Amino acid sequence: MSFPYQNIIKGNPIRTLVRVIPPSNFQREDVKIMANTISLTDSNQRIIEEHDCQEVYGPETDVSTMFQNLFRGHITPLVMGYNITIFTFGSTGSGKSATLEGNAREAGLILQMADSLFNQLETRKHHSSKLNQGNFQNYSYGVRVRYVEIIDEEITDLLGNAGNQFSDALIVKETVWEGPTIQNATVLTVQNQSQLSQLLTEGRKRRNQTSNEFGKLSSKATSIFTIELIQTQELVNDSAIENVTILSRLNFFDLPGSEIMLDDPESIRVRQGSTLNKSIIALTTLLRDMSQNQSKDDYFLTETSTVTHMMKDALGGNSISIGIFCLKNGDPKGSSYTLNMMKRVSNIQNFSIVNDGKAIGLLKRYRAEAIAASSNNRLGGYNMPGIEGELGNQKLQDLERRLIEKDLDKIRLDEERQRFASKLTEMREKYNQLIRDKGDLQSELIKSEEEKLEVSKALVELQIENTRLMEIIQTEKYESSNKLLNADGELLELKIKEEKALEQIQKLQDRLKEVIDDKRELEIEFVALKKNYIEVNKKLDDEKIKNQNVGMELINMVNENKALHDEMNDIYKKSSSTNDENARFINRIEKLENENQEQREALVFAKAEIERLKTEMLKYDILEQQHRIDIDNKKIEMEKGFFEITREKQNEFNKLTQEVEGNLIKNKDERLLWESQKMELTHKNKLQSRKIQELEERLNELMKFNDEMTAENGKLQLQLDEMRSVYRNKLIQFTSEQARGANGDKPIRIGYDMNAREELIRSYNEKEIQLSEQLEKEKRLNKNLKMEIRSLKNYARQMKYLAEDWAPVGVPLPEILKKDAPTQLDDEMLGGALVADQNVEIDRLRKRNRKLEEELRIIQDQLLNQTNKKADKEVDIQQRLLNEIEYMKSTNVRPGSSSQNIEILRKERNDLYEENKKLIAMLKDNRKWDAFILQKENERLMKQIKQYEDGQSIAPISGDSGMLKTKVQFNSFTPTKFFSFQNRLCITKRWLNNWKKINLSFQFVQLWLKNNLNLFKSTYKRLHQNIKKKSWTLKRVEETIDRKLLGILIQLNQNIFQYVLFYILV
Repeated sequence: MSFPYQNIIKGNPIRTLVRVIPPSNFQREDVKIMANTISLTDSNQRIIEEHDCQEVYGPETDVSTMFQNLFRGHITPLVMGYNITIFTFGSTGSGKSATLEGNAREAGLILQMADSLFNQLETRKHHSSKLNQGNFQNYSYGVRVRYVEIIDEEITDLLGNAGNQFSDALIVKETVWEGPTIQNATVLTVQNQSQLSQLLTEGRKRRNQTSNEFGKLSSKATSIFTIELIQTQELVNDSAIENVTILSRLNFFDLPGSEIMLDDPESIRVRQGSTLNKSIIALTTLLRDMSQNQSKDDYFLTETSTVTHMMKDALGGNSISIGIFCLKNGDPKGSSYTLNMMKRVSNIQNFSIVNDGKAIGLLKRYRAEAIAASSNNRLGGYNMPGIEGELGNQKLQDLERRLIEKDLDKIRLDEERQRFASKLTEMREKYNQLIRDKGDLQSELIKSEEEKLEVSKALVELQIENTRLMEIIQTEKYESSNKLLNADGELLELKIKEEKALEQIQKLQDRLKEVIDDKRELEIEFVALKKNYIEVNKKLDDEKIKNQNVGMELINMVNENKALHDEMNDIYKKSSSTNDENARFINRIEKLENENQEQREALVFAKAEIERLKTEMLKYDILEQQHRIDIDNKKIEMEKGFFEITREKQNEFNKLTQEVEGNLIKNKDERLLWESQKMELTHKNKLQSRKIQELEERLNELMKFNDEMTAENGKLQLQLDEMRSVYRNKLIQFTSEQARGANGDKPIRIGYDMNAREELIRSYNEKEIQLSEQLEKEKRLNKNLKMEIRSLKNYARQMKYLAEDWAPVGVPLPEILKKDAPTQLDDEMLGGALVADQNVEIDRLRKRNRKLEEELRIIQDQLLNQTNKKADKEVDIQQRLLNEIEYMKSTNVRPGSSSQNIEILRKERNDLYEENKKLIAMLKDNRKWDAFILQKENERLMKQIKQYEDGQSIAPISGDSGMLKTKVQFNSFTPTKFFSFQNRLCITKRWLNNWKKINLSFQFVQLWLKNNLNLFKSTYKRLHQNIKKKSWTLKRVEETIDRKLLGILIQLNQNIFQYVLFYILV
């Protein structure tokens, strides 16, 4: 029969305490504290529940008191090698994080325990280096920290590099040396409490403060702060040296809010997912199972969540655990649930051991066996050795559930990926559609004008916004400067207060010296009185020789009194050097004085006996005795007064010393606070200054780019005006030739002029394309160089800022950090070739323009002479076109003339070129309109008119009526073509809606065509009636048709060509 170990081996129960925070926002106080009993009350102050607790700290207790009463005593076990775990449990807002991490008013348990730990370690190291503690030597220690946060079963490293997106994932892994640990987490070594405080502050800033549809994620997060202590020393045994290593950990768990557990866990999983609240659900389930079945089972599954896995040693394992259960007023259900969980936790027992090298090696062996057994179980079967089948089935079900959850998550991710892919396809289609719409919109000049206005407006708004941002930056800079000045002023005030405190201390020290001098004077006076007393005693001894026995007794008493006074003097001297022994010496002096008083009373009694026995004693002896008694009484009163004064002075001095020390500590803390705020403000001011400098540089670059664009816009506008003047000269020359051809002065050469115009346009287009390609190439090169230089400048600026931040305090910066990066771009070097080519081309165009202007003046003189001769004609086409040109020169509304955006000007020019090419192709298209055939027809009709004027016959030779019918049909179909061409011209009218004069010209053409068409129709009807009546011969009909149509067609052709060419050239 085995020994009943379970009856005698017991662990250490988890120690629990309750902390209640003060009520806020007029909350009802429903948590009542009486000794170690907590009562929960309703709105009528009736007790609903009562719970007995091990320790209770009310709202009036701060964290420092808790640390001094309980947690400070656990630093020694930590140094001895025990693992310590502290966790907080409670609802959201009950003060869990503030208890561990602290707040602006007071430090938390982490910093206070770290401070005490470093103090104890330094003390131990100091004593071990000076004293020989047995056989131990060469003591050293190292402290490392780790800080992580767990949200939605994902671990975030709060001490790692935040910008590293390619770091390894953090997972909880069971290792043979450490047990459950977080793999790939950052572990940093600290040397003192200030470094640890800095790391804790940085980690708290990195904690997740975002929210989702279920509330703030901070209420569902778990933070784990671990302090790892490694101690090494050498043990010398019989000239053999053995290295002794002790490894211990101090873990702080800030658990999620427990208010979510008031609902059903299954409904929580359905509403918020299976992983968001998995930590708190798994933890409460584990605590319930361990509190109920710990006596039956020694194994509990802790791998159900990341938090429970990390708390494997804290709950029923190798650790001294302390649970802080936080309550708040106004939450009766949450408080009840927290107190019930406290009772469950208090039933859990831990088995903590000293984690020296041998224990760690033994634990490593057991962990290796457990991991191997677990691996064998996964590979060979589900029945784990040493565990009941029901537990194995439960683990199997958990594994299957986790596998199903992972599969569901994978399916959900695939669906989301497909949905995102479909959205991406739709976005691409929309993007392509937008590109097509953009191409269509770019073909309209009106919308380009609107976009130009919008861009101008946006530029103005950007400038306004830039000005506003600059004002805001200046305001913030001014406020930062004021704050910095205020901080300097307050720091100066603190220094003044410190000087005043030092002056007060000096005054107190002077006062103390005066008290000591008074004390010395009293001692001198006491010595004088003592000498007088000795002299009196000697006289009394001489007078009392008769009674030797009484005299001897008196002498002995006097000697004893003298010894007592000597001892009293020694005590007085020692009392001035040691304040701690002063009270003890005073008590002893009082005891001696009491004994002395008793002896004096005995002496008085003896004297009275002497007086009674020897009534014959002289009156002098009686008077002398009374005088001695009076002196003794005065001496006693003086001693008592001296002691009282000394005690009062000492108390006052101690009080003032404590006040001064408190003021010094307070001033030191305030000075450190102001210095930290000053450093923070200085850093912010530096960041703002750097940002302002970057914005100013960027603004200068934009202004420079704007000036360049304005200059280039002016150049292009000049080129466009020169090209327009050239085109207008060509148009005037062409119209003059048309007028001379119409008047018979010179034959019409439409084909030649068209070819010349096309050749001119082609030459300009080729030259424009060549220059544009060269310009775009230079611009791309310039843009790439600017981007590279800008990136180098940003890199140099960041390196400069980094060097300034890490520069030692008080050391002047080197000259290289005071200079700006030499990254100014030489525009002349980059665009020299392009500017030279443009200047050459502009000079060539100017020379050609002057030549064309001379030719234009000659042509104008010729046209002026012809105009004087033909003043009686109905229409002067040349004069009308010249008027149109002069009107276009005088008007301010020109496409692109008011634009400051070079891109919009290029777009307008390209649109005009495209429209010009379309019109040229349309004129050459035989299916739509053949200008050359129309011109030939005009020449043939003019030839017939000339023959008719000369008296020649123009009738058909055959005299066939079919020929006449064909001609009539052709002439009737010709106006239809004119109308279709007029409709096409009207369509192009929307490109020139700002040109009012051209619109009037098109309206004039339309009116002219309608009038001539009506005339032609009436003529055709009259001819048709005469043909039916057969009153006209075929010859007469042909002559009538030819005469009527000849003038119409000639005038129509001339007007159409004039306006078409005018539109094309302009």
